[in-house]
Parts: sequence; structure tokens; C-alpha cells
Amino acid sequence: MPADRQTDPDAPVTDPSGPDLAGLSASIDRLTDHAHDWSTQRLLDEGLDLVRDACWADAAALFRVGARRAAAVHARPSVRSRRTRPGGVCAPVPDSVDTGWFPWGLAPLAADRFVLIDDARALPADPDGARTLGELGVRSCLHLPLRQRGRTVGALQVFWSEPRLAWDDDRGRLLRTLGRFLLTCDGRVRT
Repeated sequence: MPADRQTDPDAPVTDPSGPDLAGLSASIDRLTDHAHDWSTQRLLDEGLDLVRDACWADAAALFRVGARRAAAVHARPSVRSRRTRPGGVCAPVPDSVDTGWFPWGLAPLAADRFVLIDDARALPADPDGARTLGELGVRSCLHLPLRQRGRTVGALQVFWSEPRLAWDDDRGRLLRTLGRFLLTCDGRVRT
């Protein structure tokens, strides 16, 4: 019998494998509490590590999206750090790409909430197509657009080395909120 049912027999049965949205929300609150104490670099590191942990993902990246360009803000770990993670999954982070290509050449989809790709191995990692996501160790990927006032201002991208067949967008709602917060942190002077 689950622990919560032992103390209160009328308590709902919880699924330990299900999303812990209250825990994720509390972790985001703790992170935002440190916004004034931590450097921008540390906030971005901790924020993207929280995204990875919440999704059981291998890598995550944050992008700022403008009218014509999408620019990488930060990634954990990134292709640039591949030397320290041989054989590991890296977040493909092209410095700046045309919004007509972003993400992964799938721009015509124009998702409002998310795009989950189960088998992303053949998708291009950058616009010139020199590398595929599969060459970077990616099997599945997720694109979470960050929207404010009806327009896309950024995106979180999440990468897995194993197949990911489903996405719980209740978790996505919290992660999109975190992503928008991280974009505001990146807007301040880096220390």
C-alpha cells in the first residue's frame, strides 16, 4: 500500500511513476528565489539542468526567437562541450538560424505548445545539413515554443538518446514558464 494511503485511507492513490508537478513547481520557485543572488550563467545552468531532470533528458537548449532569427542562449551540455562527454548526447546549438528553418527544418509546423519527434535521427542539426541529430547521439527531441502576448519569443529544446513516445504537456506548461523566466535572466548583464 502506498505511504499516503497508510496514513489516510481516503487519500487518492498516487502513481509514483507519474509526473511530480508539485515538486517541479517547488523547484522552479526555489530557482527563481535565487535570481538576485546568482550570476546569469549559474541561473541558466541550473535552469536547464532542472529542465533536463524534469524530463529525464540527456540535453536541453534555450533559444531566443526574433522576427527573422532564432539565436542560441544556452545549452546543457552543448556540442561545444562534446570533448568532455565522449559518446554522450549533445544539444545542437547553431549560433543563429533563420526562423524559416527553426527548429530542425520543421518551421512550417508552427506549434503553439510542443512538437515531439520520436525518431529524430535524420533531422538536420543545423541549416547546412552537415550534421544530423542522430550523429550527435539524439534519438528523440522536443520543441517547446515560449510565447508571450501571442508571439513566439523563445524556445526550449529537449533531447533524449532513447525513444520518447509521449509527452505530458502539464509538465510542458511549467517548463515553458521556466523558459520565459530564463530568457528574462539572460536579458540582464552577465556576471
